[in-house]
Amino acid sequence: MLKPTRTTLALATGSLVLGLVGVGAAVADEGPREIIVGEVPASAQPGEYPYDKYAFGKVVSKGPLKVRSKPTTESRAVGHVQPNSKVEIECKKYGETVAGNRIWYRLHEDRGNWENGSGREERQDPNRAKAYDKERWVSARYVKNLSEVKYCR
Repeated sequence: MLKPTRTTLALATGSLVLGLVGVGAAVADEGPREIIVGEVPASAQPGEYPYDKYAFGKVVSKGPLKVRSKPTTESRAVGHVQPNSKVEIECKKYGETVAGNRIWYRLHEDRGNWENGSGREERQDPNRAKAYDKERWVSARYVKNLSEVKYCR
């Protein structure tokens, strides 16, 4: 049985396109890659994470960066960090978008380089421990991470 010319042409074109797509995918795959495993420091004990407990970041804002109680600009400001200062980052989490960036960094609880908003040393009052005082967050938009930051659990 004879097929119309249009059908034959369409089938030939379709086969050619599918063949080229398959060749393109085969060329794009470079094959297996060599996996390089970093050396574990000699001081590491079995069952112990041998690297730094916290990641580090550098504040890149033009003015003092507010430290918040939650990963949102609506939450209470509990202090600030100065530009070009180095901060210890515990982990990162998605929160409110700030200038196109949804990631927020939770700072290590040690005060380090950040100050409370009053500019004076804060008294330690045991009755003051509230949920918003336990976590310190900064927008990742204004902090350049200097080492890899893990996600919060």
